[in-house]
Amino acid sequence: MLCHSASGSGRCFRLKNQPFLAFIVFILVILLGSFSEAFEIQYPGEFGFFIGKPMIYEITEDSNEENKGEHGTFTFGLDRIIIDGAEYYDCVFESPTGDSHFYLDIDTARQILVQKGFELTSGKLTVNPAITSIRYPLAPGDSWSESNIELKAEDLEVSGIVIPRATINTKVTSKVSLETIEVPAGTFETLLVENTISGTWIGLRMTLIQRTWLNPDNVPVKRKFVLLNPAQLINPEEIILYEIQLAETTTIPYDLNWDGKVNILDVVVVAKHFNERPDRQMIPDPDVNGDGVVDLDDIVEVARHFDASE
Repeated sequence: MLCHSASGSGRCFRLKNQPFLAFIVFILVILLGSFSEAFEIQYPGEFGFFIGKPMIYEITEDSNEENKGEHGTFTFGLDRIIIDGAEYYDCVFESPTGDSHFYLDIDTARQILVQKGFELTSGKLTVNPAITSIRYPLAPGDSWSESNIELKAEDLEVSGIVIPRATINTKVTSKVSLETIEVPAGTFETLLVENTISGTWIGLRMTLIQRTWLNPDNVPVKRKFVLLNPAQLINPEEIILYEIQLAETTTIPYDLNWDGKVNILDVVVVAKHFNERPDRQMIPDPDVNGDGVVDLDDIVEVARHFDASE
């Protein structure tokens, strides 16, 4: 029996013909399929990035330990910002102790994600031109590099020392590897993309490493930024600037397309994977009841939560 309450009154109806309901859902998939694409940018064989959808992350490390353990919300876009005459998504991680910004853009023609820089509580870094952060399609063993990159550091604090302003000519090297990691949101098989930015400032070597663990749905389940201590000539010590891990994928359970409410479009997400037995954790996860198969029970479970919203 399926119950729904609105304006103080309750209404219940019985699901007498489940196969018929499944048929109706498939018809809805065909009719509403175009709507389901509104929350994803697709690459061949990839789901793409979720633009403007909030995900909850936990700060596991930072440069001064003040924010460790805090939870915050990361949103890829929607706002755009102009830097050096070009537009980028202003991707924001909002936490109780301050906001961090990641300036990214998607070049669909070249199938790359470019990064202009980022702004953390410990300072701001921008690169000119924007570097290729991710190159699609991703595969373990992939690598690429870029030279003659200008890195601008502003008010960057490293081990208690503040670098007020610096311009460094750098080289960027990137490599992709396969790694399974466990985060608060679950265990994911990920592709680790490691971007190493290295250069020299007033005779001192400066190396920044950005690591992004992406699940098969292109959601960053973990991000880490470290500086290598140049004083350690052999096996340089990593100074952690920032690390976040995915804690929750959505602020509303059963809101699978992340539009802020639970409705028929979320049923469409389930129906797209009907009868599948996922062999990995998915984001969004159509197996909402966690029994290992996407079936009518999952459709009913989503329908039971219709009208839930933020």
